[in-house]
Amino acid sequence: MTRRFHILIVALSVTIFSACAHMQKEAEPLHLSAQYYDYLQADFESYVSVSRQWLRDNRNFISNDIEAELNMNAPFILEPEQASDKAALLVHGLGDSPYSFSDIAESLRKDGFSVFVLLLPGHGSKPGDLMLPHYEDWQRIVDHYAQHLKSRYGEVWLGGFSTGANLVTINAVEQGEVAGLLLFSPGFKTYSPFIESLAPIAAVFTDWGWRAEENNLARYRSSPINASIAYTDSAVRVRALLREQQVDIPAFIAISEADSVIDPYAIKAYFESNFVHQANQLVWYGESLKSEDKIHVHSMKRPDLRISTGSHMSPLFSSNNPYYGQSGAKKLCGNGFDSDDEQRCESGEETWFSAWGYEEEDKLFARLTWNPYYQEMEQQIRRMIRFK
Repeated sequence: MTRRFHILIVALSVTIFSACAHMQKEAEPLHLSAQYYDYLQADFESYVSVSRQWLRDNRNFISNDIEAELNMNAPFILEPEQASDKAALLVHGLGDSPYSFSDIAESLRKDGFSVFVLLLPGHGSKPGDLMLPHYEDWQRIVDHYAQHLKSRYGEVWLGGFSTGANLVTINAVEQGEVAGLLLFSPGFKTYSPFIESLAPIAAVFTDWGWRAEENNLARYRSSPINASIAYTDSAVRVRALLREQQVDIPAFIAISEADSVIDPYAIKAYFESNFVHQANQLVWYGESLKSEDKIHVHSMKRPDLRISTGSHMSPLFSSNNPYYGQSGAKKLCGNGFDSDDEQRCESGEETWFSAWGYEEEDKLFARLTWNPYYQEMEQQIRRMIRFK
Protein backbone atom coordinates (compact mmCIF):
# COMPACT_ATOMS: atom_id res chain seq x y z
CA MET A 1 0.00 0.00 0.00
CA THR A 2 1.13 3.57 -0.63
CA ARG A 3 1.56 6.08 2.16
CA ARG A 4 -1.38 8.05 0.76
CA PHE A 5 -3.54 4.95 0.92
CA HIS A 6 -2.59 4.31 4.58
CA ILE A 7 -3.55 7.90 5.39
CA LEU A 8 -6.85 7.39 3.57
CA ILE A 9 -7.69 4.28 5.60
CA VAL A 10 -7.10 6.03 8.91
CA ALA A 11 -8.96 9.17 7.84
CA LEU A 12 -11.96 7.24 6.54
CA SER A 13 -12.04 4.98 9.58
CA VAL A 14 -12.00 7.85 12.05
CA THR A 15 -14.70 9.66 10.07
CA ILE A 16 -16.91 6.66 9.32
CA PHE A 17 -16.83 5.30 12.85
CA SER A 18 -16.73 8.60 14.65
CA ALA A 19 -19.05 9.47 17.47
CA CYS A 20 -21.06 6.26 17.73
CA ALA A 21 -21.11 6.70 21.49
CA HIS A 22 -22.52 10.19 20.98
CA MET A 23 -25.35 9.17 18.71
CA GLN A 24 -28.60 10.82 19.80
CA LYS A 25 -31.96 9.35 18.95
CA GLU A 26 -34.35 11.75 17.31
CA ALA A 27 -37.56 12.57 19.11
CA GLU A 28 -39.64 11.46 16.15
CA PRO A 29 -39.05 9.77 12.79
CA LEU A 30 -37.64 12.15 10.21
CA HIS A 31 -40.56 11.72 7.82
CA LEU A 32 -42.83 13.21 10.50
CA SER A 33 -40.47 16.06 11.33
CA ALA A 34 -41.15 19.66 10.32
CA GLN A 35 -37.53 19.80 9.17
CA TYR A 36 -38.15 17.42 6.28
CA TYR A 37 -40.98 15.95 4.21
CA ASP A 38 -43.15 12.85 4.46
CA TYR A 39 -41.42 10.33 2.21
CA LEU A 40 -43.40 7.34 3.52
CA GLN A 41 -46.26 7.52 1.05
CA ALA A 42 -48.97 4.93 0.37
CA ASP A 43 -47.38 3.97 -2.95
CA PHE A 44 -44.11 4.52 -4.77
CA GLU A 45 -45.68 6.70 -7.45
CA SER A 46 -46.82 9.22 -4.82
CA TYR A 47 -43.41 9.02 -3.18
CA VAL A 48 -41.70 9.93 -6.46
CA SER A 49 -44.04 12.85 -6.93
CA VAL A 50 -43.64 14.39 -3.46
CA SER A 51 -39.89 13.77 -3.53
CA ARG A 52 -39.43 15.56 -6.85
CA GLN A 53 -41.39 18.55 -5.59
CA TRP A 54 -39.41 18.67 -2.34
CA LEU A 55 -36.12 18.50 -4.24
CA ARG A 56 -37.28 21.21 -6.63
CA ASP A 57 -38.00 23.47 -3.66
CA ASN A 58 -35.03 22.54 -1.48
CA ARG A 59 -32.06 21.38 -3.56
CA ASN A 60 -29.03 23.62 -3.85
CA PHE A 61 -28.72 23.40 -7.62
CA ILE A 62 -25.15 23.60 -8.88
CA SER A 63 -25.82 23.98 -12.62
CA ASN A 64 -28.23 25.82 -14.90
CA ASP A 65 -29.93 22.58 -15.92
CA ILE A 66 -32.39 22.14 -13.08
CA GLU A 67 -34.33 19.34 -14.76
CA ALA A 68 -31.19 17.29 -15.37
CA GLU A 69 -30.19 17.60 -11.72
CA LEU A 70 -33.69 16.66 -10.59
CA ASN A 71 -33.70 13.60 -12.83
CA MET A 72 -30.33 12.45 -11.50
CA ASN A 73 -31.27 12.87 -7.83
CA ALA A 74 -34.96 12.01 -7.64
CA PRO A 75 -36.29 8.50 -7.03
CA PHE A 76 -37.68 6.89 -10.17
CA ILE A 77 -39.57 3.96 -11.66
CA LEU A 78 -38.83 2.01 -14.84
CA GLU A 79 -41.45 -0.34 -16.24
CA PRO A 80 -40.77 -3.24 -18.64
CA GLU A 81 -42.31 -3.37 -22.10
CA GLN A 82 -44.67 -6.13 -21.01
CA ALA A 83 -46.39 -6.34 -17.63
CA SER A 84 -44.53 -8.55 -15.18
CA ASP A 85 -44.89 -9.99 -11.69
CA LYS A 86 -41.21 -9.24 -10.96
CA ALA A 87 -39.99 -6.10 -9.19
CA ALA A 88 -36.66 -4.78 -7.94
CA LEU A 89 -36.06 -2.12 -5.29
CA LEU A 90 -32.63 -0.47 -5.60
CA VAL A 91 -30.92 1.61 -2.88
CA HIS A 92 -27.89 3.87 -3.34
CA GLY A 93 -24.98 4.47 -0.97
CA LEU A 94 -23.82 7.20 1.41
CA GLY A 95 -23.58 10.56 -0.33
CA ASP A 96 -24.87 9.17 -3.61
CA SER A 97 -28.17 9.39 -5.47
CA PRO A 98 -30.58 7.23 -7.48
CA TYR A 99 -28.36 7.93 -10.48
CA SER A 100 -26.08 5.22 -9.06
CA PHE A 101 -28.53 2.74 -10.59
CA SER A 102 -29.16 4.48 -13.88
CA ASP A 103 -27.58 1.62 -15.86
CA ILE A 104 -28.46 -1.35 -13.65
CA ALA A 105 -32.12 -0.27 -13.46
CA GLU A 106 -32.28 -0.23 -17.24
CA SER A 107 -30.63 -3.66 -17.43
CA LEU A 108 -33.24 -5.08 -15.06
CA ARG A 109 -36.07 -3.36 -16.93
CA LYS A 110 -34.93 -5.04 -20.15
CA ASP A 111 -35.06 -8.36 -18.30
CA GLY A 112 -38.72 -7.84 -17.44
CA PHE A 113 -38.52 -6.18 -14.01
CA SER A 114 -40.50 -3.24 -12.76
CA VAL A 115 -37.68 -1.25 -11.16
CA PHE A 116 -38.07 1.16 -8.25
CA VAL A 117 -35.06 3.28 -7.28
CA LEU A 118 -35.05 4.91 -3.84
CA LEU A 119 -33.66 8.20 -2.53
CA LEU A 120 -32.38 7.87 1.03
CA PRO A 121 -33.39 10.73 3.38
CA GLY A 122 -30.83 13.52 3.51
CA HIS A 123 -29.63 12.91 -0.04
CA GLY A 124 -30.24 14.68 -3.33
CA SER A 125 -30.68 18.17 -1.88
CA LYS A 126 -27.59 19.50 -0.06
CA PRO A 127 -24.92 17.87 2.15
CA GLY A 128 -26.14 19.67 5.26
CA ASP A 129 -29.38 17.67 5.07
CA LEU A 130 -27.34 14.59 6.02
CA MET A 131 -27.25 16.02 9.53
CA LEU A 132 -30.93 15.08 9.83
CA PRO A 133 -31.33 11.30 9.30
CA HIS A 134 -30.31 8.41 11.51
CA TYR A 135 -29.84 4.80 10.47
CA GLU A 136 -33.39 4.05 11.57
CA ASP A 137 -34.74 6.55 9.05
CA TRP A 138 -32.86 4.86 6.22
CA GLN A 139 -33.94 1.39 7.30
CA ARG A 140 -37.52 2.54 7.77
CA ILE A 141 -37.86 3.84 4.20
CA VAL A 142 -36.28 0.69 2.73
CA ASP A 143 -38.54 -1.56 4.81
CA HIS A 144 -41.61 0.51 3.93
CA TYR A 145 -41.21 0.35 0.16
CA ALA A 146 -39.90 -3.19 0.18
CA GLN A 147 -43.09 -4.26 1.95
CA HIS A 148 -45.14 -2.21 -0.50
CA LEU A 149 -43.59 -4.06 -3.45
CA LYS A 150 -43.95 -7.44 -1.72
CA SER A 151 -47.69 -6.79 -1.46
CA ARG A 152 -47.93 -5.99 -5.21
CA TYR A 153 -45.53 -8.41 -6.90
CA GLY A 154 -44.97 -12.12 -6.70
CA GLU A 155 -41.17 -11.89 -7.00
CA VAL A 156 -39.26 -9.03 -5.38
CA TRP A 157 -35.49 -8.57 -5.57
CA LEU A 158 -33.59 -6.04 -3.49
CA GLY A 159 -30.40 -4.35 -4.70
CA GLY A 160 -28.02 -1.97 -3.03
CA PHE A 161 -24.72 -0.17 -3.42
CA SER A 162 -22.39 0.23 -0.41
CA THR A 163 -24.57 1.46 2.50
CA GLY A 164 -27.64 0.61 0.44
CA ALA A 165 -26.44 -2.99 0.26
CA ASN A 166 -26.38 -3.09 4.06
CA LEU A 167 -29.94 -1.81 4.26
CA VAL A 168 -31.42 -4.28 1.77
CA THR A 169 -29.53 -7.21 3.31
CA ILE A 170 -30.93 -6.28 6.72
CA ASN A 171 -34.43 -6.21 5.25
CA ALA A 172 -33.98 -9.59 3.59
CA VAL A 173 -32.78 -11.19 6.83
CA GLU A 174 -35.20 -9.49 9.21
CA GLN A 175 -38.35 -9.21 7.05
CA GLY A 176 -38.00 -12.09 4.58
CA GLU A 177 -40.15 -12.56 1.44
CA VAL A 178 -37.25 -11.49 -0.80
CA ALA A 179 -36.49 -13.47 -3.96
CA GLY A 180 -32.83 -12.48 -4.04
CA LEU A 181 -30.19 -9.82 -3.46
CA LEU A 182 -28.05 -7.78 -5.86
CA LEU A 183 -25.18 -6.23 -3.89
CA PHE A 184 -22.59 -3.86 -5.34
CA SER A 185 -19.53 -3.03 -3.19
CA PRO A 186 -21.53 -3.92 -0.06
CA GLY A 187 -20.48 -1.90 2.98
CA PHE A 188 -20.52 -4.75 5.48
CA LYS A 189 -17.03 -3.98 6.78
CA THR A 190 -14.37 -1.33 6.21
CA TYR A 191 -10.65 -1.92 6.48
CA SER A 192 -10.42 -0.72 10.09
CA PRO A 193 -13.53 -1.42 12.19
CA PHE A 194 -11.30 -1.49 15.32
CA ILE A 195 -11.19 2.31 15.05
CA GLU A 196 -14.74 2.23 16.46
CA SER A 197 -13.11 2.42 19.88
CA LEU A 198 -12.00 5.97 18.97
CA ALA A 199 -15.56 6.94 18.10
CA PRO A 200 -16.12 9.91 20.44
CA ILE A 201 -13.11 11.89 19.24
CA ALA A 202 -14.23 13.43 15.95
CA ALA A 203 -17.71 14.46 17.07
CA VAL A 204 -16.29 16.42 19.99
CA PHE A 205 -14.50 18.78 17.62
CA THR A 206 -16.58 19.08 14.45
CA ASP A 207 -19.91 18.30 12.81
CA TRP A 208 -18.24 17.58 9.47
CA GLY A 209 -16.19 14.61 8.34
CA TRP A 210 -15.02 16.44 5.22
CA ARG A 211 -16.06 19.39 3.08
CA ALA A 212 -15.40 20.12 -0.58
CA GLU A 213 -16.78 22.17 -3.41
CA GLU A 214 -20.00 20.61 -4.69
CA ASN A 215 -19.39 20.08 -8.41
CA ASN A 216 -20.87 16.61 -9.02
CA LEU A 217 -24.49 16.55 -10.19
CA ALA A 218 -25.02 12.97 -9.00
CA ARG A 219 -23.48 12.87 -5.53
CA TYR A 220 -22.25 14.93 -2.61
CA ARG A 221 -18.56 15.66 -2.12
CA SER A 222 -19.05 16.79 1.48
CA SER A 223 -20.39 14.75 4.38
CA PRO A 224 -21.25 15.50 8.01
CA ILE A 225 -20.23 13.03 10.69
CA ASN A 226 -23.89 12.28 11.41
CA ALA A 227 -24.14 10.50 8.06
CA SER A 228 -21.09 8.40 8.87
CA ILE A 229 -22.70 7.40 12.16
CA ALA A 230 -25.80 6.24 10.27
CA TYR A 231 -23.61 4.18 7.95
CA THR A 232 -21.78 2.71 10.94
CA ASP A 233 -25.02 1.62 12.55
CA SER A 234 -26.08 -0.13 9.35
CA ALA A 235 -22.73 -1.95 9.17
CA VAL A 236 -22.86 -2.97 12.83
CA ARG A 237 -26.41 -4.25 12.37
CA VAL A 238 -25.72 -6.27 9.23
CA ARG A 239 -22.61 -7.85 10.79
CA ALA A 240 -24.60 -8.81 13.88
CA LEU A 241 -27.28 -10.44 11.75
CA LEU A 242 -24.72 -12.34 9.67
CA ARG A 243 -23.12 -13.65 12.85
CA GLU A 244 -26.48 -15.07 13.88
CA GLN A 245 -27.74 -16.63 10.66
CA GLN A 246 -27.05 -17.51 7.08
CA VAL A 247 -28.73 -16.04 4.01
CA ASP A 248 -30.39 -18.75 1.93
CA ILE A 249 -31.68 -16.74 -1.03
CA PRO A 250 -29.79 -16.07 -4.28
CA ALA A 251 -27.21 -13.31 -3.84
CA PHE A 252 -25.09 -11.58 -6.46
CA ILE A 253 -22.10 -9.60 -5.14
CA ALA A 254 -19.77 -7.43 -7.22
CA ILE A 255 -16.62 -6.05 -5.59
CA SER A 256 -13.34 -4.42 -6.59
CA GLU A 257 -10.17 -5.88 -5.12
CA ALA A 258 -8.68 -2.37 -4.82
CA ASP A 259 -11.79 -0.86 -3.15
CA SER A 260 -10.55 2.06 -1.03
CA VAL A 261 -13.57 2.09 1.28
CA ILE A 262 -14.54 -1.46 2.23
CA ASP A 263 -12.54 -4.62 2.80
CA PRO A 264 -13.13 -6.83 -0.24
CA TYR A 265 -11.60 -9.89 1.39
CA ALA A 266 -14.02 -9.58 4.30
CA ILE A 267 -16.88 -9.41 1.79
CA LYS A 268 -15.56 -12.54 0.09
CA ALA A 269 -15.43 -14.29 3.47
CA TYR A 270 -19.04 -13.35 4.17
CA PHE A 271 -20.02 -14.59 0.71
CA GLU A 272 -18.41 -17.97 1.36
CA SER A 273 -19.63 -18.46 4.92
CA ASN A 274 -22.96 -16.66 5.19
CA PHE A 275 -24.54 -16.68 1.72
CA VAL A 276 -25.39 -20.30 1.10
CA HIS A 277 -27.79 -20.52 -1.84
CA GLN A 278 -26.57 -22.66 -4.73
CA ALA A 279 -27.26 -19.88 -7.26
CA ASN A 280 -24.97 -17.35 -5.57
CA GLN A 281 -22.41 -15.47 -7.67
CA LEU A 282 -19.44 -13.30 -6.68
CA VAL A 283 -17.82 -11.08 -9.33
CA TRP A 284 -14.31 -10.02 -8.32
CA TYR A 285 -12.57 -7.18 -10.16
CA GLY A 286 -8.87 -7.76 -9.57
CA GLU A 287 -6.00 -10.19 -9.90
CA SER A 288 -5.50 -11.95 -6.56
CA LEU A 289 -8.19 -14.63 -7.04
CA LYS A 290 -8.86 -17.27 -9.67
CA SER A 291 -12.26 -18.00 -11.14
CA GLU A 292 -14.02 -21.03 -9.70
CA ASP A 293 -17.52 -22.41 -9.29
CA LYS A 294 -19.29 -19.31 -7.92
CA ILE A 295 -16.51 -16.73 -8.25
CA HIS A 296 -15.86 -14.88 -11.51
CA VAL A 297 -12.62 -12.90 -11.73
CA HIS A 298 -11.98 -10.04 -14.15
CA SER A 299 -8.54 -8.47 -14.30
CA MET A 300 -8.44 -4.71 -13.89
CA LYS A 301 -4.93 -4.40 -15.27
CA ARG A 302 -6.15 -2.93 -18.52
CA PRO A 303 -3.44 -0.76 -20.11
CA ASP A 304 -5.50 -0.71 -23.31
CA LEU A 305 -8.04 1.40 -21.37
CA ARG A 306 -5.48 3.09 -19.07
CA ILE A 307 -7.05 1.24 -16.10
CA SER A 308 -4.86 0.08 -13.22
CA THR A 309 -7.51 -0.96 -10.67
CA GLY A 310 -11.23 -1.05 -10.10
CA SER A 311 -12.83 1.33 -7.60
CA HIS A 312 -15.62 1.34 -5.04
CA MET A 313 -18.11 2.76 -7.57
CA SER A 314 -16.85 1.28 -10.84
CA PRO A 315 -18.97 -1.91 -10.88
CA LEU A 316 -22.13 0.18 -11.25
CA PHE A 317 -21.73 1.93 -14.57
CA SER A 318 -21.50 0.95 -18.21
CA SER A 319 -18.70 2.41 -20.29
CA ASN A 320 -21.49 4.09 -22.28
CA ASN A 321 -22.98 5.94 -19.30
CA PRO A 322 -23.41 9.58 -20.37
CA TYR A 323 -22.16 11.02 -17.06
CA TYR A 324 -19.69 8.51 -15.60
CA GLY A 325 -18.84 6.41 -18.66
CA GLN A 326 -15.59 6.17 -20.60
CA SER A 327 -16.44 9.30 -22.60
CA GLY A 328 -18.88 10.69 -20.04
CA ALA A 329 -19.32 14.29 -18.97
CA LYS A 330 -17.82 13.78 -15.49
CA LYS A 331 -14.22 12.90 -14.70
CA LEU A 332 -13.40 12.47 -11.00
CA CYS A 333 -10.00 14.11 -10.88
CA GLY A 334 -9.91 14.43 -7.09
CA ASN A 335 -8.36 11.01 -6.63
CA GLY A 336 -6.18 11.68 -3.59
CA PHE A 337 -4.70 14.37 -1.40
CA ASP A 338 -2.56 16.00 -4.12
CA SER A 339 -4.21 19.20 -5.41
CA ASP A 340 -1.53 19.60 -8.08
CA ASP A 341 -2.48 16.23 -9.56
CA GLU A 342 -6.13 17.25 -9.52
CA GLN A 343 -5.36 20.45 -11.40
CA ARG A 344 -3.27 18.57 -13.96
CA CYS A 345 -6.13 16.13 -14.50
CA GLU A 346 -8.67 18.96 -14.83
CA SER A 347 -6.44 20.75 -17.34
CA GLY A 348 -6.63 17.79 -19.69
CA GLU A 349 -3.38 15.89 -19.12
CA GLU A 350 -3.56 12.20 -19.97
CA THR A 351 -4.91 10.24 -17.03
CA TRP A 352 -5.10 6.65 -15.96
CA PHE A 353 -7.97 5.29 -13.86
CA SER A 354 -8.02 3.56 -10.49
CA ALA A 355 -9.46 3.43 -7.01
CA TRP A 356 -9.19 6.50 -4.78
CA GLY A 357 -5.67 6.99 -3.47
CA TYR A 358 -3.91 4.60 -5.85
CA GLU A 359 -0.48 5.64 -7.12
CA GLU A 360 2.03 4.51 -9.73
CA GLU A 361 5.21 6.29 -10.66
CA ASP A 362 4.93 8.64 -13.65
CA LYS A 363 1.16 8.20 -13.97
CA LEU A 364 -1.64 10.65 -13.25
CA PHE A 365 -4.83 9.03 -11.93
CA ALA A 366 -8.51 9.88 -11.90
CA ARG A 367 -11.20 7.71 -10.30
CA LEU A 368 -12.44 4.81 -12.36
CA THR A 369 -16.16 5.44 -12.75
CA TRP A 370 -17.20 2.71 -15.18
CA ASN A 371 -17.03 -1.04 -15.48
CA PRO A 372 -15.17 -2.37 -18.55
CA TYR A 373 -16.95 -5.69 -17.97
CA TYR A 374 -20.46 -4.27 -17.53
CA GLN A 375 -22.03 -6.44 -20.24
CA GLU A 376 -20.49 -9.56 -18.70
CA MET A 377 -21.91 -8.50 -15.32
CA GLU A 378 -25.35 -8.07 -16.90
CA GLN A 379 -25.16 -11.62 -18.22
CA GLN A 380 -24.00 -13.02 -14.87
CA ILE A 381 -26.91 -11.35 -13.08
CA ARG A 382 -29.32 -12.61 -15.72
CA ARG A 383 -28.07 -16.18 -15.43
CA MET A 384 -28.35 -16.13 -11.63
CA ILE A 385 -31.89 -14.74 -11.68
CA ARG A 386 -33.01 -17.35 -14.20
CA PHE A 387 -31.20 -20.16 -12.39
CA LYS A 388 -33.10 -19.35 -9.22
